[in-house]
Amino acid sequence: MNPIASRRTLRRRDLCRRLALAFCTGVVVLAGHADAGFAGAENLTRYTYAQVRAGAATLTLPAQLEYRYGIQALKRGESEAAEKHLKSALALLPSYPDAHFTLARLYAARFSPDAVYHLTQGVTSMLSNFDAQSAFAVNAGVMVSLVFLLALAIVWISLAMRYLPFLAHRIGETLKNKFNAAVPRVCAFLLLLAPLALMPGYATAMALVLVATFSFMRRRERVFTFILTTTFAALMWFTPWLDRFSTVADPTSLVSLIARANESPADPELAGRIEAVDVPGLAAERETALGMLAMRGHDDQRAVEHLIAAISLKPNKAIAYVNVGNVYYINAQYNKALEGYRKAEQVDSTDAVGQYNLAQAYIKTLLMSESSHALERASQIGFTRESEEFAVASRATWAVYPRIYDRRDLWGMALAEGRNKNPGVLAHALESAMWQSPRASFWIALAGLAAALASLRFVKRHGLAFQCSNCGEITCDGCCRGDRGTFVCQACAQAVGGVTSDKVLDALLRQRRQGVIVRRRKSMRWLTAWLPGVRHIFYGRFASGFALAALFSFSLLNLWMRGYPLPHWTAIPSATPLWKWVLPSFGIALSYAIAIMSRQLFETRTTRTGTSRVRSSDNVHDDATSQSA
Repeated sequence: MNPIASRRTLRRRDLCRRLALAFCTGVVVLAGHADAGFAGAENLTRYTYAQVRAGAATLTLPAQLEYRYGIQALKRGESEAAEKHLKSALALLPSYPDAHFTLARLYAARFSPDAVYHLTQGVTSMLSNFDAQSAFAVNAGVMVSLVFLLALAIVWISLAMRYLPFLAHRIGETLKNKFNAAVPRVCAFLLLLAPLALMPGYATAMALVLVATFSFMRRRERVFTFILTTTFAALMWFTPWLDRFSTVADPTSLVSLIARANESPADPELAGRIEAVDVPGLAAERETALGMLAMRGHDDQRAVEHLIAAISLKPNKAIAYVNVGNVYYINAQYNKALEGYRKAEQVDSTDAVGQYNLAQAYIKTLLMSESSHALERASQIGFTRESEEFAVASRATWAVYPRIYDRRDLWGMALAEGRNKNPGVLAHALESAMWQSPRASFWIALAGLAAALASLRFVKRHGLAFQCSNCGEITCDGCCRGDRGTFVCQACAQAVGGVTSDKVLDALLRQRRQGVIVRRRKSMRWLTAWLPGVRHIFYGRFASGFALAALFSFSLLNLWMRGYPLPHWTAIPSATPLWKWVLPSFGIALSYAIAIMSRQLFETRTTRTGTSRVRSSDNVHDDATSQSA
């Protein structure tokens, strides 16, 4: 008879004794279910007991249910019941950031110093737990990319509103002079907007607006648009590389399955799915995960086979040695267990779980001095911190602790799997938002930027439309007047037609200038207020405009998604907390308030030099005069 199989009866008796102890100590945290009903509490307790008996390291589903019960109790104003449920959730899943954050909010309302502790623990859990890290990393990547795209779209809309009329005026003059067009400006705008309709797509629209407006921009605006365009192109180019880590968001990937096997109970279906996935370079990790699941399912012979196979593939990893030692320890073969733990110590002497298990094996073999040294090393390395990551009920049933993969191992697996199997989560999100693939968007943006830079060299400045040096209306060489040493539009020229006195001429020009400024301010006040950031960029405040557009974009996307755009597949649906509605709404209202209350600045932007520059100070003075009026 197999020596391992011959020890199963003894092992199971010991397990039953420990489970009874766990039921009396750890599972007692499930007692606060008065609002959930007796039947619900009994079912949850029974399920938790079954999960612990099957070897679960953490209890995700019961913890999420406890958290939901706590949220419901908070809505009813039962803070004490909510506190019990939230603490029960943390006992079942210690690395549960939502429970920590909710407890911090609850204690903050009571002005309790425990609020700081739970807030710190929540942040620490998000930074150290792989599930929280993976969910945050993938969603942060998608959210930052979408916020950047939306803010960048506001930039291009602002530049189009500011500079497309210049190009439309020049095209309209050409249509009127050569083709005698009846409505030249309307025809010009139709010609400019036709490519956007014929070639839809975010990158195409961006490139067309960039090429059409780049020649009219000032130097500072060109620098900003160059930086934003190259940032967009870099994002598109590196999207496939960033997507190597998106395997953590794919529930069918090997790293996701191994992460579940890390802490789940024995699950034949999960073992079958892991066995069906073959990723080059991760065969040892797959065998280790199968060995852990087999050990929890009491199939010790199969567990040893998988773990030995993992050791043969990667003999420099301590995790398989520790778990082989656990199989022998559970079956009371303490000398063999000691061999496995010692081999793990040779491979990695900084493994806290391996040192603790080694100490337990020393105790069973009556090597008390060695046991004391191993326990001291385990404590120094941080075994207490690692043990607190397991459920309270599970810890009460273990004599030795399972060795599982930490977050660094899992991220390494994600990168290794991403080189061979790339789910393209970020690429799909960007393609859905832009109607074009990231790689195609990169080449389109690059071509648009190259064409815009080339336009500075080949487009003649005197052939462009510009602003009247007096009133700021758009004019060009074909319709301006420059016989008085400055370049003014036809309307300004008609206003001073036949006037010879310089004082009268200046008064007439000033009167026309102030009238145009007031009229333009009234029209642009509402035209530029419909999107936050447009007015700032329209009037030349590029950095503050982009920051305001980013704030608006972030708030709008958060209000629309109300949390993570890609929620974790193991999370159960729950009602959206009130703050996820209030904070984004406040951000949107704040961005609109800043946009509406911002001051409009009139500033002529002409391509002409010489005497046309002398009126810049007059324009600023007239702007202040019109504002006071």
